[in-house]
Amino acid sequence: MKITVIRQPDIPETEVTITCRELTGDLNEIIAALSLIDNTVTGSAGDEIHFVPLRDVLYFETVDGKTFFYTVDGTFETAARLYQLEEKLAGTSFARISKSVIANLKKLRCIRAEKYSRLCATLVNGEKLMVSRQYMDEIKHKLGVK
Repeated sequence: MKITVIRQPDIPETEVTITCRELTGDLNEIIAALSLIDNTVTGSAGDEIHFVPLRDVLYFETVDGKTFFYTVDGTFETAARLYQLEEKLAGTSFARISKSVIANLKKLRCIRAEKYSRLCATLVNGEKLMVSRQYMDEIKHKLGVK
């Protein structure tokens, strides 16, 4: 891979251009990481690539080694890994709620205590996510409901 950086102090905005023979998994990961910088996440649905504002994301989930994110309007696959997303989203409204899920706490409608010291989080779209015991104290703290 060849990387070229050209400094031009007089341009109004930084632009990243990727020229490639084919779109590989490595390139998809680079694109996904770059999109997080601008508060968007890149995801594919079918043969289309979408750039979704993070504020629209309900949650991220890993299923069978693939990472997906969900909005009210759809489901998208992203090349980013959950641990990468967790690092990039530190200090935002996103928080890990289980081994395989990072949720947008601003998209919660309510939480309810469940059996076995777990919480059930209901999202604004009515979908329910389980908060595992390992992450429960941190989530309660972030929500101010300790």
